[in-house]
Parts: sequence; structure tokens; C-alpha cells
Amino acid sequence: MRAAFLLLAALILGANPGMPANAASCSDDYVTVETIRGTIIEIRPAPEPFRSADLYLAGPAPCTHIWMQVLKEDAKRCRVGDAVLMKGIVTADVENNSWEVGPAKNEYMTLGEDFTCG
Repeated sequence: MRAAFLLLAALILGANPGMPANAASCSDDYVTVETIRGTIIEIRPAPEPFRSADLYLAGPAPCTHIWMQVLKEDAKRCRVGDAVLMKGIVTADVENNSWEVGPAKNEYMTLGEDFTCG
């Protein structure tokens, strides 16, 4: 936990908006905002009348599989096998080996704002 606090302090004090963030892995003991690269494994649109879809992604270790909830409209622009670059809040359920990434400010991850695919 101390490492998480030190990392957060370093990011706040030394943040340079001109430099892109790159995460080599997902955290395993806390919630954090990270930039992650992955590959779409599966796209699951929710049944009507819901407007969301779940993207199942292969990501970096230890979060080799990540769920991301997006709008159906945005999911239609992505394909299985597409590379994904996302920035959001990563939550871990280490006991169940489950990882999720969600938006930092909206209800759903939004194409162009929170992630790109292609």
C-alpha cells in the first residue's frame, strides 16, 4: 500500500501532460487509473433495451483478462482481434482473478475519450 501512495504522489507531483503514460501491468492490491494496451477477445452486447456492451480483453500480466463496459454504438466500431488502448480505473478481484476497467468520469468507457480500438 505504501508503494501505491508513493506512486500516486510521484504522479501528482511530477505529472507532465505532454508525456503519454504507459502501464506495464495492472495493480493487484488497489484501485488505480492506468493506461493499458490489450487485444479484444470477445464482444458481448447487452440485450435490449440496455445500451451497453462488454468487451473481454487480453491485457498485460497479471490482468491477462479484463472486462470493459462500453456503449453498444462504440462497440460496433471494434472487432475481435483489434488492439485496444484504454485509460481508466482498473479494479482487481485477485481472489477470483478478475479485472475490470471503467471510466474515470463517465458512466461507460467512451470510444475516443477513454479507449481506442483498431
